[in-house]
Amino acid sequence: MSPAASRWLERQARVNGRPWRWALAAIGWITLVTGAAQMLLPGVELRVLRADASAAPAHFFRIVGMFMVLFGGLLLHGLHEPRANPAAFLWTGLQKVGASGMVAIGVARGLLSPLALGVAAFDALSAVLVLGFYASLRQREQIISVLKPQVAEEEEAPEPEPTREATSPSVSTLRVADATREPRPLGRPLRALGEDPGVQASSAEAPRRSLVLAGGGMRVAWQAGVLRALTDARLSFSHADGTSGGIITLAMWMSGLSPAEMCERWRTLDVKDFVSLMPLDDYARPWKLHALGDADGIIQRVFPHLGVDVDAIRANRDRTGTFNVCDFARKTNEAIPHTDVDRDLLVAGISLPLFMPPVARDGHLYLDSVWIQDANVMEAVRRGADEVWVVWCIGNTPQYHDGFFRQYVHMIELSANGALFAELEHVRELNARILAGEHVAGHARPITVHLIKPEHPLPLDPDFYAGHVTAATLIDQGYSDAWRYLSVALAQGLPLTPEITQMTEPSYDLSFRETMSGPLAMGTTNPEAGAHDGRSTPFTMHCTITIDDMEAFIRDANHAARLVAHVQFKPLGMDLPVRDGSFNLFRATDDPRTKIMTYGLRFQAHGQDYYLDGTKTLHDDPGPDLWRDTTRLYSYLHEGPDARGPVVGAGVLVLGMRELLHLVASMHSTRGGVEGAGMVARFGRLFLGALWDLYAPEAPVREREGEATHGHEG
Repeated sequence: MSPAASRWLERQARVNGRPWRWALAAIGWITLVTGAAQMLLPGVELRVLRADASAAPAHFFRIVGMFMVLFGGLLLHGLHEPRANPAAFLWTGLQKVGASGMVAIGVARGLLSPLALGVAAFDALSAVLVLGFYASLRQREQIISVLKPQVAEEEEAPEPEPTREATSPSVSTLRVADATREPRPLGRPLRALGEDPGVQASSAEAPRRSLVLAGGGMRVAWQAGVLRALTDARLSFSHADGTSGGIITLAMWMSGLSPAEMCERWRTLDVKDFVSLMPLDDYARPWKLHALGDADGIIQRVFPHLGVDVDAIRANRDRTGTFNVCDFARKTNEAIPHTDVDRDLLVAGISLPLFMPPVARDGHLYLDSVWIQDANVMEAVRRGADEVWVVWCIGNTPQYHDGFFRQYVHMIELSANGALFAELEHVRELNARILAGEHVAGHARPITVHLIKPEHPLPLDPDFYAGHVTAATLIDQGYSDAWRYLSVALAQGLPLTPEITQMTEPSYDLSFRETMSGPLAMGTTNPEAGAHDGRSTPFTMHCTITIDDMEAFIRDANHAARLVAHVQFKPLGMDLPVRDGSFNLFRATDDPRTKIMTYGLRFQAHGQDYYLDGTKTLHDDPGPDLWRDTTRLYSYLHEGPDARGPVVGAGVLVLGMRELLHLVASMHSTRGGVEGAGMVARFGRLFLGALWDLYAPEAPVREREGEATHGHEG
């Protein structure tokens, strides 16, 4: 189909969508009713058409009527959920083509009266309308044809997955196989972030998307991971808006950096560069102190390292951006177009009262707008967006914390969430008017809102400074959180209610970071062989494992926890974010003296899904083997989204002594204090208790005496 025809077809679908569906519904009902009439009274119709009405033709006519009922019903069923049932229109259209041709042939051969040409004409027109509707669905949703499904470039049949040795059980054989769903398309795929936009699609051809980047302090490193996921999902945005910390993300993007480059710059940033003290004599008069610090560190070190380039931002013609600042004199928010922004305004937009002084400019003071609003949804609406994507990292849980700093954060949460809810209510009112037939501010269709958020509130800046969380972890989590939303997102967006930003407070949590690396070879299916293959290449995975609820973790027989990560493997890529990850501390096997630790990482490289299935097998063999068992991850690289795909590589990853010390040092609970130390202690008891049960010399004796082993605490 030519580009001009494609644009015309989609425009017809947009403008005439409802009458088109009514016409198809009429076709469906006419087909169903006339088919039922043919089944019940075939002789009547045959005589009207001056055809042979004897028993054999009548019986054949009944069969044709039955298929008409089926295809008419199929068409009506497809109209209930057109995007979910594109095949209904394809096959109904083909049936109409066949029916039209066969009736015309019957008339030409004298088997039917010329009156039957009316039936042929009806079927031909029906075929045009039904197949045209199917083509519009393909054009708008990029639906793969059921007749010619796309195949991989290499059409070789996958080799069967090799049988692994019984002495080394793996997660593929013990994991509950949950099929991984691909995200449902949210609209016609557009150019990815960072690509040249070319000619912008009109609102009649595709949704006009706007990206709204809310604040969140240094935690906005998380947003870089979200942006990378949206890029990989091939979502594009004609406009982006940043407030508070979101200004940093927007400034990096508008400077021309790709999301992958943004992630790398965040990972290598020394977060202490954000800290810059006021002149020492200012602290001698605390009652006159403008702020706890100034912007020198941000201007001199943070912005240059993150690649923020004001000249590049102002010169950017590929995309549109707006930066929000508060005019303190007027107590109003101003959305500054990217063509007018400068370094002072960027600094003003992240100058939070108490922590940084306001910026003086043209007789006005400018500062962070977070107390007015933290996500300028209406700016996106004013600029014509009918699909708004909010990237949100401000907390919202029912738990009220003690302490000055936490309550200061609560005030920001109250202001930011409250302002967002007011804007969502405004959008809801606009949608009600649009649905009533009004054209509101250039909008002819309802405005949908998507919001990506973490499941639990992100750690605060002090945790970042203290090293309890790193930019790498936040980026990996942002990437995973975005895909978690994309996998269940609906085209109609989210309900515009206050629940849109709600998160859950971790119960008794614990997290730690783990890095394992080792040789892995493509083209082999045995980990030991892959580790010693001369063609092997180092495979490194940087993981953060989070236990959200220690009580539930201990009770769970498989001790499952969340894993976010990125991997490095030269044949596939040196910075591959993990979409979905899983971790199980101790899983039972058929042998009560054997337990396994399992890791599952799904990632994508060069457009292909891969899944790393890793297993540590804990079994007391003759000789000292505890260290080897707990530090060697026997890994299988599968092609596909899970462990059911063919094995295309294998190797052994190792946790070294240095990495083990880093792992232990990284253990942290958000509970802090005595409770946090208690979480670390409980995890230690669980881990060491299980090892004692498996490796202590008297463990088999206790087993013979019928005592339970420790695979869990208590």
